[in-house]
Amino acid sequence: MANPTRGTRSDAVRLIAASSVPNLVQWVNLYVYAGFAPYFRTAFFDPADENSLIWVYAVFAVTFVMRPVGSWIFGRIADRRGRRPALIGAVSLMAACSLVLAVCPSQARIGGWAAVVLVLIGVVQGIATGGEYGTAAVALTEAATSNRRGFFASFQSATIVGGLVVAQVMLLVTLAVGGRAGASTWGWRGAFAVAGLAALPVIWSALRARSAAPRPVASALRGSMRILLTQHWRALGWVMLLTAGGTAAFYTLTVSVPQEIRETMRTARGDVGELQATVAVIVALVVLMILQPVGGALSDRVGRRPLLVFFGVAGIVVAPLLLWGANALTDVAAITTMLVIAAVVITGYLSVNGVAKAERFPPEVRALGVGFGYAIANSLFGGTAPLLLHASRRAGHEPWFAVYLCALIVVTLAAALAARGKAPHRPRHPEHHAGGGSGPHPPA
Repeated sequence: MANPTRGTRSDAVRLIAASSVPNLVQWVNLYVYAGFAPYFRTAFFDPADENSLIWVYAVFAVTFVMRPVGSWIFGRIADRRGRRPALIGAVSLMAACSLVLAVCPSQARIGGWAAVVLVLIGVVQGIATGGEYGTAAVALTEAATSNRRGFFASFQSATIVGGLVVAQVMLLVTLAVGGRAGASTWGWRGAFAVAGLAALPVIWSALRARSAAPRPVASALRGSMRILLTQHWRALGWVMLLTAGGTAAFYTLTVSVPQEIRETMRTARGDVGELQATVAVIVALVVLMILQPVGGALSDRVGRRPLLVFFGVAGIVVAPLLLWGANALTDVAAITTMLVIAAVVITGYLSVNGVAKAERFPPEVRALGVGFGYAIANSLFGGTAPLLLHASRRAGHEPWFAVYLCALIVVTLAAALAARGKAPHRPRHPEHHAGGGSGPHPPA
């Protein structure tokens, strides 16, 4: 006699892989941009412009501004046509952007048109990322068995960090082989090419895969922005508040601080110091990636709220120290320890935020609600964090950024404290509600 539990678990594991691998590829493509930004800035802007890095980070912020548009487009697709078509579409767009950047002529050849291309790519990348986040979060949450939902859903954040790790390893290899000169010429183009091409087999595999889930029943309620804004605005607002401090802290830790550490170590020890700093960053990111399933599993036992509160309380203390240490520390062991401590703190938010958000919405607007709420807060506070930190540092007002970051973390803490009682919705795939059934079911 067949064991239904075993079948259910194998389906869930298969679905975790089906959602996590595209998520990994998506974030590798995005973080190649973030990691190599200081090295390709002169290819798109005038090398004599001292503000070229600010402009590159401004374009990075543009990707966040466009995320709400992507969450709306792909959230509707995910809620109406299924999770898998939305994932395939979003990953395909992101891969195309990386390949275009890999071959784009430089500013020296086409002048200001290079910056125009970069901005257009930023727009499309933002749409792709905004569409992928909510879809992946919901697909992983719905794939889980009821008592392992936090653990299964945490693989989204693990693969987000995995994308960071891969991008940083690519940067480390480039710096080791070609130094800063190599990273600024051929290195960043090679990284974009590898990231874009890596998506092709993932897309092909997803297109060929067969889903056991029926197509969602057609309904005007599915993926409806009107329904989301009129009937679920409280949940939407809560998602935005929860995201505010978490996303600002995440991008400060993973984008801004590594770059500051590399510059500090390069000033102190030259090229060797830059390599040492990159290794320290990679070690901390690997720890952060490993901690995600640990945090997710812990939340299945103690709830999502205690981890979110831990992040809020500890983050207020650690954030200013992290910003100070990025410019003051030159000892590799001290830098690595500081980054690992920050990784433990951010895990309180990162490992559970996806499932916590998914549990606030019913299935017919779940992908749209999670993706759109996240995208709005992410565009306001996450994408602007590297730009604001770099600009405040150049202006000599970095302490004000620390105050700003702590204030956002307090907002997230307040949202976590307000989340009392059980989640209003137990995520099951929307087809269950259309056709009955229970337990995890493969997303379309």
